[in-house]
Amino acid sequence: MPDFRRALWTEVREWFSKESDRYTFAFLPDPDGAPVVPNAGYLRIFFAEGFLADQRTWGRNQFPALHGGVSLSMLGGTPAFTTLARPPDKWTTPGAQVDFPMTALLPFTGGVVEIEAALYKATTDGPLGTAVGLIGKLATLLGQPLATAAQVADKLSDGLDAILGASGDTPVLGLHAALTSGDGPAVLRPGHFVLLSAPPASLRGTPEIADGRLRLRVGDGLEDPTGVDYLVIRVQCLTERDDWRFPELDELIRIAGDAAIHHRDEEFQARRTEAISRAYNNPDLTPPDRRRVALLVKSELDSLGDLGIIPGPARTLATIADRFLPAADDHRLAGLTLAGLLAS
Repeated sequence: MPDFRRALWTEVREWFSKESDRYTFAFLPDPDGAPVVPNAGYLRIFFAEGFLADQRTWGRNQFPALHGGVSLSMLGGTPAFTTLARPPDKWTTPGAQVDFPMTALLPFTGGVVEIEAALYKATTDGPLGTAVGLIGKLATLLGQPLATAAQVADKLSDGLDAILGASGDTPVLGLHAALTSGDGPAVLRPGHFVLLSAPPASLRGTPEIADGRLRLRVGDGLEDPTGVDYLVIRVQCLTERDDWRFPELDELIRIAGDAAIHHRDEEFQARRTEAISRAYNNPDLTPPDRRRVALLVKSELDSLGDLGIIPGPARTLATIADRFLPAADDHRLAGLTLAGLLAS
């Protein structure tokens, strides 16, 4: 099993532990955000805000580099994602709220979700700056499917370990946190991790998220944090995905449709079986949603009969709803099995 808990994470975690008396760290849950129930929700992590107070004195060839990582119990504690990127220029402007994605949407199946994030000072001609450019080109490989993303992230973390070991770069800011299912302050729920480079007693007020931005509560008012470095990580939680169309499923449906149009019946049946099976066993979905998407894929393929492309029973306009994602309480999902989907 790949070991993600090595130099890169060890360095950030040790920085976070060693500097604990010099900073303020908190998780600020969304007021209306409910905890995520295992196998019934998703999470996505964003770099929300970041600011380095002395950045104005940097040379033109220097810039902040963002590192982020997320590990999931569902993948044996190995990474689902690891990121090294240069944020948008306005991201480190005080008060600029720019959600910069660290991960794609991840199913929460329970257990522990570990999150780390760090800001480094990089130079365009240095090892870290070069790595930012190279890893940025691999960003598309760190989405779905998660199994592939984990393998890529494991290799990337090897490379980052070597680069950081050779360059000697250390975090300007770094945080490490864990969320889990169940009860207590560390339960997975939507909110923001905030890290400021000053102890609570040195801050003018108490950290608070207002309109998606980090502010300090001073008496009855809110002020921008000034004179300190800070990093804000947003945890988004959803009970419903906002992206159901997976490229590999769309491609299988397209190939199956082409086979049906050209009356390659055996190929159509094979692709139909493969598409439904992929949806039913998709690790990027929670178990209940796998059945929903599998039923949607089946309905889309079987709707080719409406056009007279494939033989089948007569269909009516009343069944056009079959082509949309079934509701979570759809009666057709009760007792639904892969064998039943393929046979019907």
